[in-house]
Formats: sequence, C-alpha cells, structure tokens
Amino acid sequence: MARINISISEDALKKVDKYKKIVNLTRSGLIIEALENYFARLQSRIFEEKKKKAIEGIIEIREKISDDLKGWNSTEEIKRLRDSRWAGLPKNDRIQ
Repeated sequence: MARINISISEDALKKVDKYKKIVNLTRSGLIIEALENYFARLQSRIFEEKKKKAIEGIIEIREKISDDLKGWNSTEEIKRLRDSRWAGLPKNDRIQ
C-alpha cells in the first residue's frame, strides 16, 4: 500500500479520531472508507449526468421527428415485433 502525507484541519482530525473509535477503524482505514464512499457517490453523480444528457438528446431527436411519427402506435409496433420474434418457436421455448 502506498503511503502519503496529507494536511487536514485540527477540526477534521478530531472528527476522524472520534469516528474511528466508533466504527473501530484506524485513521487510515476510516479515511480510505470515506474516500471509497465519496468516489462511489461521485461515480453515481457522473452516471446520472450522462443519463440526463442522453435523455435530453433523445427528447431533442423525438421533437425533430415528431411530425413524421404522427399516427404511429409504438405499443402496437412493439407487440408486432415481439410476436414476429417468437413466431414459429414452440411455446415452451419462448421467454415469458
């Protein structure tokens, strides 16, 4: 494991010492766990932002082509594709 030196405020160090006792970890263990939790939350925020941008892109495309889709029934189209996908397969081979 790599060793590093960091500078933190006295207040932060007091909190580390307080909580390390509560959760029965070393200072390093508590800080590592806190960093791992932070990185997980950060990754989740990054994913949510990417998802938001993707949805905005989909909405933008939908708005551009909405006139071309008038009268198109998406539910019926999905049913038709689903039914054609499983056409000819014995009933017990179909995914329910």
